[in-house]
This record gives sequence, C-alpha cells and structure tokens, in this order.
Amino acid sequence: MKYLYILLFLVCGNSISAHEPNEAFFIFSLGENQITVEAELPWSMRNALIDYNPNLETSNSKQDFENTFVSYIRDNLILKNENGLVLEFEKFEELKNNGHSHQNNYLLTFKGNTLEDVTNTIMFNTYENQVNYNTITWFETKFKTSKNKTSFKLNEENKSDLFHYWWLLLLPILIITSIAIFKKTTANKV
Repeated sequence: MKYLYILLFLVCGNSISAHEPNEAFFIFSLGENQITVEAELPWSMRNALIDYNPNLETSNSKQDFENTFVSYIRDNLILKNENGLVLEFEKFEELKNNGHSHQNNYLLTFKGNTLEDVTNTIMFNTYENQVNYNTITWFETKFKTSKNKTSFKLNEENKSDLFHYWWLLLLPILIITSIAIFKKTTANKV
C-alpha cells in the first residue's frame, strides 16, 4: 500500500502542488469609505499563524485562530493614507475557494478612502523566499513584495507613469515644430 501512495504522488505530484506555498495574491479595491483586499493565501498560511503564535499548535479553538489571524493581518498588512496614518483594519470574511482546497480566500476590509503606502509582509515569518503579488485595481498596477522589498508607494508608480505620458505629449509638439522649421527653411531657400 505504501508503494501505491508513492506511485500516486509521483504521477500526480505536479497537480497536487498547483499553488506554491510561498506565494500569496492580493487585490486592492477602493470603496466609498473603505479599502477591501481580496487575499488568496496558500494552505501554508496556517504555518505562518502558528509561527506567529505558537500557542495555536495545541489549540482546538476556531476563535483562537481567528483572533491570531486578525492580529497577524494588523501586524503584517499595513495600509497608510497620504498623511502617513495607518488605516484601521475593520474585519475579515472568508470567501469561497472555488474548489481549491490548497488555498484560503479572504476579504479584508480597512477603514479609509485613500491609499498611499502598503507594507505587506504576510508569511515572511515562515518563508525566506515568500513573494506577495499585489494588484491595485484603480491604478491597474501591480507590485511585488518580498523580504528584499517589503513595501511600495502608489504615488511613486503613478508619478513615473505620468512622466511617460508627458513625453508622449511632448513628442507631437517636437514633430510639428520640426516640420514648421523645415518648411520655413526650405521656403527661404527658394
């Protein structure tokens, strides 16, 4: 029987580990007076919670896990507004997994209507090579956080995008000016 399990693992190994245990995905959405974050966390999030609160190892209480989860989110997903004030974490809601038992999906809600700075160190306490993929829906931009870069500023990305648009506006002006100068120069030669 032992060999059957080994054979099954070898044949189905890739499909069993479809999601990497050291990758998490976050989608940030802006509401009227709140910012929601849809978090897709791998099964290994449980290990991160136990590393964060070792008392969970012997706990059978769902409430203990939920309380630890809330504390963990508050300490590891820090959202700040344009004044540098930390947005208050309000609540979380577990979402349907769409048939994937190797992940957990949550909707995290923060109080506030602007977002400037995000620190996302979720699961960094468990994996040295943890990568969190962050999507900001209203800017249509993506950021990665890792141990080397634990935070990002939305404003910096926005400014650099704006800079590229200025060059696009400047380009037609330069072309029109060049054509006008060329026509004027050729008209004077005739």
